[in-house]
Amino acid sequence: MRSPVSHLIISLILPALAIALNPMPIIAVVALLSTDSGRRNASAFIATLVVVMLTVGVLTIFVLASQSSQSSATTTQAAAQTLAGVFFLAIAARQWHAKPSAAGKPPGWIRLIDKAGLSAAIVMAVVLMNYALLTAGAGKIRKAEVGTSQAATALAFFILLSVSTVIVPLVLYLVRPVWAREHLRLLRGWLTRHNRIIVMIVFGLMGALFTAQGVVNLLH
Repeated sequence: MRSPVSHLIISLILPALAIALNPMPIIAVVALLSTDSGRRNASAFIATLVVVMLTVGVLTIFVLASQSSQSSATTTQAAAQTLAGVFFLAIAARQWHAKPSAAGKPPGWIRLIDKAGLSAAIVMAVVLMNYALLTAGAGKIRKAEVGTSQAATALAFFILLSVSTVIVPLVLYLVRPVWAREHLRLLRGWLTRHNRIIVMIVFGLMGALFTAQGVVNLLH
């Protein structure tokens, strides 16, 4: 018979993998690694993701304990998620109607990353986090009948699995820098050539997911 902690860990795998497989943070960390200060920018991006997840997790699990606070927070999160979904759908629609970029010219978001560097890394980490899945995972920990230390361990597991896919490119960059730079250059070229389609598909899927989840949460 599994312990409550085992049940909790297993229940966290699905939302954590959903966060980990979100293509936008993976694309972002790859783009950051191709900048002049790639290691610093990618590290800042990942560190900010961890800080955001840790902050939201601690607030949800250990601070927002009253039922009234939980209800108010849930409604606010659902409304914000719905608005974010509509915004993402608008971006996808804009890309659908936009003219393709000139051949060989990097898209605007890649040029912005190149120019802003560290600040762009931090802002992207805050914006690209899937707060709905994050709060869903933290909510599972809060509702589980486990002690404080076990809840903290579960939160650490959830965060580590969620950021695993953005850590891998950085590790490859550190372990095999020459190989990584060459493949990052090729990947950057691919992103440049297919930017419009990538942005349209990714933001369309994210927009549909965020909007649907937000509306469902508001109706409940």
